[in-house]
Amino acid sequence: KSKLLIFPKKSGKKGVKKGDTPKSELQNVAQNTLKEIIPVERPTLRVKARAITSDEKEASAFKTLKKERTNMKYDGAKRKKAAEAKAE
Repeated sequence: KSKLLIFPKKSGKKGVKKGDTPKSELQNVAQNTLKEIIPVERPTLRVKARAITSDEKEASAFKTLKKERTNMKYDGAKRKKAAEAKAE
């Protein structure tokens, strides 16, 4: 916090609020004028082309997703049924 300098939002006496750094300390302060505060390197998302395997040709993405949605939907009922069977 010792390095933190808070600039007033507006100029003039009415723009200065409690906690803002005084004007005398803000005279020779370097400001960040970049659009990004900390530049983040983005990973490359390019995947090299390759041949489609026979397993990938046989698999259906729709069926896989549909099966998982169904499993999620009935998960609570399955757990409840298993707990009741375990209790008996």
